[in-house]
Amino acid sequence: MKKFFIFAAAALVALTACNKVETDNAPAQKVTFQAANYVPQTKAVSVLSDFTSFKSKAYLHAEGIDLNADGSVKTNSFQNFFGTAGETISPDSTTDPTEWAPSHTYYWPKGTKSFVNFIGWYGTTGSAASDPDISYAYDNTASAYKATLTWDFSNETVGAAGANLLYADMAWRFKANNDPATYGMNHVTEGVPMLFHHALAQINVKAYATGDPALTAGTNKVTESGVADWVITLENVKITPIHRAGTLTLTNTDPGTKQTQAWTGDWAGTDTAGDLTASNFTVQKVTSATAEDLIAATCVLPQTIAADDVVLSFNMRIVTTYLGTNAGQTNTELIPVSIKLNNDFGTTAWEKNHKYTYYVKIVPSQNKVLFDPALDEAWVNVPASDTTEKEI
Repeated sequence: MKKFFIFAAAALVALTACNKVETDNAPAQKVTFQAANYVPQTKAVSVLSDFTSFKSKAYLHAEGIDLNADGSVKTNSFQNFFGTAGETISPDSTTDPTEWAPSHTYYWPKGTKSFVNFIGWYGTTGSAASDPDISYAYDNTASAYKATLTWDFSNETVGAAGANLLYADMAWRFKANNDPATYGMNHVTEGVPMLFHHALAQINVKAYATGDPALTAGTNKVTESGVADWVITLENVKITPIHRAGTLTLTNTDPGTKQTQAWTGDWAGTDTAGDLTASNFTVQKVTSATAEDLIAATCVLPQTIAADDVVLSFNMRIVTTYLGTNAGQTNTELIPVSIKLNNDFGTTAWEKNHKYTYYVKIVPSQNKVLFDPALDEAWVNVPASDTTEKEI
């Protein structure tokens, strides 16, 4: 019996040795991001010109908890991976980032069927942070999970400096940082792709003077050599009317495979009560390439522009000072200018994620003062009989 038990024990040890279970001892991989923003018809560019951090919400569907045995989702089961408030995502460098990551470390789930869905955004009204309302729930109609992003934007001072809203394509069913950068990023080589789009439109108005002969730029003036100086001041500058408030509603439904997916939806409920104004501006550049900002690049709500609708207006004060033999002779004019953006520039809408740059070209020397001399009639000889002689 002892031999039996010894043999049995030895057999048990051997069986255990041959069938031992090892856990995966590889270090857990932390969650990182790759971030780029998008310009239509061009490659993506660095987001650093728009922001140095963004926010993200993430939703975990965990194996054995939120997924059925076959990997399909349970209808009302998911976990807030970053908590209900979400996380702030920041780069390791604001000049040359190699990694974008949450404020503290998160690790990818272990389950081979587990996955995480990510939403990213950045928002400011210019004076305060602006965050969308985000809902995430199972959609019975689509038989899939659906995210809804609702963003209210109200800018009482239209065109407040710094106002900007961006949202990223939603990243569905990600499991690890194993994707190469696909959006033109030079340095971020792996991470959850965050391809951002501008939710607002941006407008920029530039001004310069020109002439024939060519003008020369000066300090607060433009000059035609040896002829005249012009001081051209644009006063009471404004664009009106401009949408001041509206609501952006976007939806995104689980495509069923790992990918980034664009949102669908648009702005609605906008009003047109606002004016975009600018300070008085003195023209002192003489080419379009060097033109300066009459209205600096400013984010505004998207809107359609009818034929007689949105107008750029200002009063143009021109002070002409002559040079040469009449040096010092000065004349002043104040001319009202009204430019319809549809009729005169051909703009039918300001679309989200589009930038519109307008150039105002002023030609102060275009209409020179010229004369057209003519005689009322030719010389007529007076007959001799009509002459008067005086003897002295």
